[in-house]
Amino acid sequence: MTGNNFDQMRIGVDLSVIQSTKSGVDWYTYNVLNEMAGLLEPHEQLYLFSNRDNGFEQDMAGRPGVVIIRSHFRYQEPWRQFLLPLLLRKHQIDVCFFTNFVVAVTAPCPMVLTIHDLSFKLFPRTHSLRNVIWTRSLVPVSVRRSARIIAVSNNTKLDLIRLMNVSNRKVEVIHEGVSGEFTPNPGPDDKQALDRYGIVKPYLLFVGTLEPRKNINLLIKGFDKITNDFPDVHLVLVGRRGWMAQAIFDELEQRELLGKVHITGYVREPDLPALYRGASALIYPSLYEGFGLPPLEAMASGTPVIVSRGSSLPEVVGDAGLYVNPLDSGELAVKIKEVLGDAGLAASLKEKGLRRAALFTWKNAAARTLDILREAASAKK
Repeated sequence: MTGNNFDQMRIGVDLSVIQSTKSGVDWYTYNVLNEMAGLLEPHEQLYLFSNRDNGFEQDMAGRPGVVIIRSHFRYQEPWRQFLLPLLLRKHQIDVCFFTNFVVAVTAPCPMVLTIHDLSFKLFPRTHSLRNVIWTRSLVPVSVRRSARIIAVSNNTKLDLIRLMNVSNRKVEVIHEGVSGEFTPNPGPDDKQALDRYGIVKPYLLFVGTLEPRKNINLLIKGFDKITNDFPDVHLVLVGRRGWMAQAIFDELEQRELLGKVHITGYVREPDLPALYRGASALIYPSLYEGFGLPPLEAMASGTPVIVSRGSSLPEVVGDAGLYVNPLDSGELAVKIKEVLGDAGLAASLKEKGLRRAALFTWKNAAARTLDILREAASAKK
C-alpha cells in the first residue's frame, strides 16, 4: 500500500467527470458510487475528489466511510493530471477509480479505469476534433498505466483487445444497471411531467445527447415515412444538445416536421421515468454504443424498444426488442409500424423487456467494481 495503515484501505475516485446535467458517463459514475458506498467494509473508506460542485457531493456527504475532498479548479484535465496526483499522495490513497476513459498518468497508486466505448477510434467523424485529439492522446497511455480495466460490455472488451492490444486478463466486463425508479407502474405525477414538456400521447421517444453518433437524422427520416399511416403519433427527442446538433434541426425543417417532432432539451431527473412509461416505443438507432443505457431504462419501464443491430445493443436488449440496420430508414419505418400497429407484439415486447431489464442492477455493478478495486490495491501490498 502507499504507507496507509495496513488494515485500512482508502479508495480514491475522480469525481470531476460528473456534470450537473447528467448523461451516460455521469449516470454510470453516480449510480456505481451511490451503491458502492453502501457496500464498504468497516476498514474501507471512499475518498471522492472533486474540482467543482456538482450536487453529488451533497448526496454522499455524511454517509459512513465517505470522505469528500474538494479543490476548486476550473480546468478538468490540468486538475486531473497535476493536482489530483498530489492529493492522492497526501491522503495516502491505496487505489484510485477513474470512470471516464482517462487516468491521472502520474498517480502514486494503482488505478482502475472504466472504458465505455471506442467510438473515438471507430467513428472519429462523429466526434469533435477536440474530443478526438483528447482521447487519442490520453486514452492509450491511461490504458497502459491502469492496473485493471472495466469494460461496460463484452463488445467494448473485444474492441479494446482488437484495437488497443490490451491483454484479455486485464479487462473485466461489468455491465451497467438500471435504477429502481424506472418501472412500468404509473406515478401520481406522470401527467404533470408530460405536461411540463408539452408532450401529448401517442409518441415515440429517443433519449440521449443530440449528436451524430446517435443517428438521429436517420430516426427523423424513418419517422417521416410513418406519418401518413399514423398521423397522430409524434416523435419526442430528449437530451441536451451535443456537437453538430444543428444538423438535426436542419433535417426537421427540410422535411417540414417541426410541428410533429418535439425536442425537450435536457429533462430533469424525476421526470424521465414518466416520459419512458408514456411512450409507445423507444427508438434508438445509434451507430455505435459501448452499452446503451436508454434501451435498458425503457425496458424496465415496460416500453418496447427498437434498436440498432450492432455494437453492444444486442448484448443489452437480447430477445426483448426489435432490431434495424442503422443505415436503413426504410427498415426502421417498417419496425415502427409493426409496434404501433400490433398490440400483441407491443405487449410481448413489454413482457420480455421487463424480464431482461431485471438482470441488470447497479448494486451488482458496484459490488463487482469494488472487488476489482480491492484486488488492484492488494496486488501492491
